[in-house]
Amino acid sequence: MKESAISVFNKKTSTVLVILAVIVVMSVCFRLSYWQWQRATNKQALLEQLTEQSQDQKTLFSQDPDSLQGVKAVLTGKLDQKHWWLLDNQIVDGQVGYDLIAIFDADDSAERFVINLGFVPAGKNRSHLPEIRFPSGQLKINAQFKIGKWSGFTLAEYPNQSAHHSNVLQYLEHTFFSRELEAKISPLLLIADQTVIEGITPHYEAVVMSPEKHRAYALQWLLIGLSAGVIALFASKRESGKLKYE
Repeated sequence: MKESAISVFNKKTSTVLVILAVIVVMSVCFRLSYWQWQRATNKQALLEQLTEQSQDQKTLFSQDPDSLQGVKAVLTGKLDQKHWWLLDNQIVDGQVGYDLIAIFDADDSAERFVINLGFVPAGKNRSHLPEIRFPSGQLKINAQFKIGKWSGFTLAEYPNQSAHHSNVLQYLEHTFFSRELEAKISPLLLIADQTVIEGITPHYEAVVMSPEKHRAYALQWLLIGLSAGVIALFASKRESGKLKYE
C-alpha cells in the first residue's frame, strides 16, 4: 500500500513538472509569435513611410541609415569617372568576372556613395582588365541600400591585395574608400537595380525579410505553442485516467 502511494505521488509530481515545462514552452512560443507580429507591423509601417518619402531624395538621406536596409529608390547624381574598382572573384551564370565598383555623388547629400554597378566578365588574360566607359553628366540610377558589413568571409588581409592591379579589390570595406578618397563616405552601400553602363549587369539582391515573412513566422510560433498545449492536455488526461485505476 505504501509503495503504491509513493508511486502515485511520483507520477503526480512528474505530471506537474511536465505541465510546468509545457507552460514555459507555450509562453516562449507565444512571445516569439507576438515579437514577429510586431516586427511585421513595424516593417510595414516603415516601408509605407519610406515609399512616401522616396520621391524626395533629400528627405530620404535624412533618415536613420539603419532604416534604409533594402529600400529601393531612384537617385539623381553623377558617377566619378576617375575612381573605380573591380571586385574580384565574382561568378554570374557560370561566368567568372568582377563587380564594377564606383563612386556616386548624389544630389542633396554631403556624403559620397560607393555603388556596385554590376557584373563585368573577365577576359582570358587576367592581367588585362576590362575597359570601362562611364557615362558623363547627370544620371538617374535605380538602386537599393545595403547597410552593415559590406563583405563576407575573406582570407585577404586588405582590400586591394592584388598581384596585378591596385584597383582590383578582394573585398569591400568602408574605411578603405574613406582613406583612398580622403572624403566622407556614406555607411550605406548602393546596389544598382538596373543597367547603368552597357555591358555591366546588376545581379545583387539585398536580403530583407518582408512583413509577410514575419507574419508567417508569427503564425508558425503560434501553432507550435498551441500544439504543445494540446499534446500536453491529452497526455495529462491519459495519465489521470491511469491514476484513477491504481
